Amino acid sequence: MLARVIALLSAFALSASSANLILSQNGKPGYTIVIGAESSPSERHAAEELQNFLEQISGARLPISMKPGPRMVLVGNSPALRALKLDIPFRELGPEGFILKTAGPHLVIAGGPLRGSMYGVYTFLENLGCRWFAPGVSRIPRLHTVTVAPMNELHKPAFEYREPYFSEAADRDWAARNKMNGVLMKLDATTGGKVRYYPFVHSFNALVPPEKYFRGHPEYFSLIDGKRRAERSQLCLTNPDVLRVGVESVERWIADHPEATIFSVSQNDWTGWCECDNCRNVEQEEGGAHSGPLLRYVNALAAEIEKKHPDKLIDTLAYWYTEEPPAKVRPRRNVRIRLCPIGVCEAHPYSQCPYSAYFMKNLNAWSKITNQLYIWHYNTNFAHYLLPFPDFDELAADIPMYKDHGVVGLFMEGSVTGGGGAENAELRSYVMAKLLWDPAADVKRAVEEFHEAYFGKAAPPMLQYFELMHHQVRKPPAGLGRHIWIYDSPGAPYLNAEFVDQAAELFLQAEALAENDAVRARVRKARLGIDYVRLTRAKRFTVDGEWYRPSDLSLKERWNAFVAGLGQFGITNLSESSPLTRDERDFAEFMRPYRVATLENDRLRVHVAPELDGRIVQIIDRRSGKDLLYQPDPGAKQYPNLGGLAVAPYSDYVARTPWPARWELEPGGTATETSLSVVCENGLKMRRRLWLEGSILRTRTVLENAGREPIEALLQSRWEVAPGPLEAVSVSYRTQAGARMETPLIQPERQPSGSESYAGTEQPDGEWTIAAGAGGPGMVNRFGKDQVARCFLSWTAKSENRVGLAVASERRTLAPGDSLTLDADYGLH
Repeated sequence: MLARVIALLSAFALSASSANLILSQNGKPGYTIVIGAESSPSERHAAEELQNFLEQISGARLPISMKPGPRMVLVGNSPALRALKLDIPFRELGPEGFILKTAGPHLVIAGGPLRGSMYGVYTFLENLGCRWFAPGVSRIPRLHTVTVAPMNELHKPAFEYREPYFSEAADRDWAARNKMNGVLMKLDATTGGKVRYYPFVHSFNALVPPEKYFRGHPEYFSLIDGKRRAERSQLCLTNPDVLRVGVESVERWIADHPEATIFSVSQNDWTGWCECDNCRNVEQEEGGAHSGPLLRYVNALAAEIEKKHPDKLIDTLAYWYTEEPPAKVRPRRNVRIRLCPIGVCEAHPYSQCPYSAYFMKNLNAWSKITNQLYIWHYNTNFAHYLLPFPDFDELAADIPMYKDHGVVGLFMEGSVTGGGGAENAELRSYVMAKLLWDPAADVKRAVEEFHEAYFGKAAPPMLQYFELMHHQVRKPPAGLGRHIWIYDSPGAPYLNAEFVDQAAELFLQAEALAENDAVRARVRKARLGIDYVRLTRAKRFTVDGEWYRPSDLSLKERWNAFVAGLGQFGITNLSESSPLTRDERDFAEFMRPYRVATLENDRLRVHVAPELDGRIVQIIDRRSGKDLLYQPDPGAKQYPNLGGLAVAPYSDYVARTPWPARWELEPGGTATETSLSVVCENGLKMRRRLWLEGSILRTRTVLENAGREPIEALLQSRWEVAPGPLEAVSVSYRTQAGARMETPLIQPERQPSGSESYAGTEQPDGEWTIAAGAGGPGMVNRFGKDQVARCFLSWTAKSENRVGLAVASERRTLAPGDSLTLDADYGLH
């Protein structure tokens, strides 16, 4: 009997006209949703979703059945679908593709059983006008008649891996309905699961745990500055035992996590590559690229894993020091490269911004050597989650650009914290989801539809604010052409006072227009970024007589009120690096007045804050009134105890933090000279003398071991200056070998920031100068060349113009009573 019914259905389908299908009318269903007994969990879920949303749209509840009927909406492959003999290309569709097709009186929504048929249902509902903007915010149209015109469409995702990485995008239903499949998302079997990694990233310490292996096998870990290291180290990737241990670890991961398809074998989240002869030789063979030893190692490991697990993939990073591709080695078939554009400007399409040219060069090179490239894209401010981040023009241009370069997977990193709350996280997640599925999506329309649903009657001023943000960064004549970076400060140029004032006024208008408490709360949450900019700027310290203090005396009350507001929205983090509780502790610790000592002659005025690690906080050129020192943004962590000019003791040249020291001002100073001293907890004693000679501040620091045990130590003196726009700035010196060096800091196809170190005959011969271009002042650092063993240069033009020069003494083992001296002078050339 069933065979006869199917035969009749097939014959009817072939003879039917191409008229519109009426699924429901006046609240009455005209069709049955048909699935098969073998339908996957996601196809069953899709049928229920289609049933529920069509009922919301029309009031008609279409029944779900496994039996064929005269008018069917066929969801997924089934006997009823196969009877129609439509020759649907399921192999071509893959796990996530689908077709939308009318066949006589029937509507077919069928695709890959993993997620394809489900995605087809959601696309069909979108065609009817449904939108799922954010968890709890959707648009479901109301229709008396649900009509389907003749159609025959084939859809496949642009990328196999699609992840907007925000807390606000983790919701199961939001992710499934917007056709995302990322690791963070709470997708389960009913929604077809998701892409699964194990571990997700930065896995070297898990691959070869230093706590397990370092004591017995230090040779497994990086040789850094002549020493094998466990802390902040990578692996010695040319050591065959490191390959053996790595393979064993991945085999164990696969056994423990069979659900995962991608296993990350990737560098730790810092530098510290191995400098042994073998690793350096491989780098040279690979054109000097640090990625050479890494990719050779990953390939060798992947080859071993493939023998037992041909279906598993090995992932690694092209990130930071490994971003440039190697000259010779190529990724294996089962290796995925995640290329990370961490240094680009996020305001403009990468191909149109000179500051992003370096990345386009790397992307072009990687895309030529692999057709399985993933991208780790950055789309928030990781130092200040709340700051306005107008990157939507960049997203609209670069997601299609990635597709054109053969990229197959995109991880779009935003903010994932317990409370969420990053700037525009909901809107950004929605727009990215549209582009990740279809890079040709209409971004302007998506933005407008989101605002209309999310902000209701407040949408017009909120859209004005959105455009105002982007005016700050769009290139002239459409805007001001500012740049934005993922670690920008609240003092960044695009957040100028005029913008902040205009934004605040638009938020007042939006809040007045909000029609209910829910919309009003969304407006207030969106306004937090502007409130945060104003608050952090009020933290700016200035010298006031004998004190260095914040300019706003009501700061504590404002801060407490702001934190209370964050709590109302459940926000737990203002940055990636620390929770809000840490920010509260820092505020309590650092936001207070500090006494300063002042040195002054006819050329310079110098302010020293002993309690801030003996830091010199200002060096004023009295003739111009200019402060030579770079003034850190008050939004920086541990402000104001950073920047300026300071000296500190370190254990070695690669140590990140110095030994803590509480400096005290010694009595007996004069108008042009003073001294500070300190005894560290480890027994080191320091005395620092400061005195003025014309346009130069001279310093002499003596480090003495006043304890009972030998201590290996060195001194480093560092100043950070603000020489003006770095496009015109260079650093000049003569090396100890006699070569004259003139280094422009901003160069084509390079990031507008960087660092270098010099030792031996390559380091400056006792003096180096920061030259600020034609007619600009030169700033000089002189030092005892026989005392200095390393020199360090750093710079950035990313929303600020800062250059740092540091000189470090030789590293010595100081016996009790031994000392070393570092002379370093600073001033105008």
